[in-house]
Amino acid sequence: MFVLSGGAVRGAAQVGMIRTLFEHGVFPDQVVGVSAGALNGLSIAYSPTLDQVEVLEGVWRDLVENSPIRGSIVRTVASIIRGRPSFDTGRRLRELFEEHSPTDDIGDTAIPLHVGTTAASTGQICWWTEGPAVDILCATTAMPGVLPAVEMADGDLHMDGGVVSNIPLRYAVSLEPTRMVVLDVVSRFLPPEKQTALTLMLTGFRAAAAELTRQQWLDVPHDLDVIHIGLPEQEGGLDYDFDDVPALIDQGADAAEQVLGATGP
Repeated sequence: MFVLSGGAVRGAAQVGMIRTLFEHGVFPDQVVGVSAGALNGLSIAYSPTLDQVEVLEGVWRDLVENSPIRGSIVRTVASIIRGRPSFDTGRRLRELFEEHSPTDDIGDTAIPLHVGTTAASTGQICWWTEGPAVDILCATTAMPGVLPAVEMADGDLHMDGGVVSNIPLRYAVSLEPTRMVVLDVVSRFLPPEKQTALTLMLTGFRAAAAELTRQQWLDVPHDLDVIHIGLPEQEGGLDYDFDDVPALIDQGADAAEQVLGATGP
């Protein structure tokens, strides 16, 4: 089983990780993902092959020139003042999913896919194994305040699955895997001297998510075979600078190579 975390643009690193895993003969039998990890997860669940990884990498590299999120600090503040639900309409991101989703329904994949979203009315995470791919991807990547929540088939508004479970370990363990490969690209925290008003607002969200993740790691059985691949410690920012995509793909590949070299496949 592959477990793919959220991480906004840092999700590009998972492409390098997946490519390296496949080159070493490590393939998933099912995939669990939230936020950016769900985008990557849908692609490899649909076709767990190196050819599909190449397609996915092409999608990410295209974002360097065609960012799906356009915003600035001025627009962000203006949106908050005007009471808008998000500072980006989400239109570009939806168009991206419509163009590149390999299937219309996440249930139509070669191996099972599980995507998490957060229900706005309850704050609980909901898991989807079938349903409209574009809507589900738009919902699970809808970071609160940045992108609009999406009304789903249950009549509720849904947003980023990483709000409640940014590395969905607890749910993954409930599926009783024999081996769990965790692709961790979760954002880190900025030092005090680099904090801004906007990053401080996001810190509350990240701190809560980080604490939930620590608790979920405690639920992972000690005898479960776990391969945990994470990015090197880096300062966290807003994670929406798509110019970082090529470097992140390479960093992800290097991180996976180091882990597999130390543990073997």
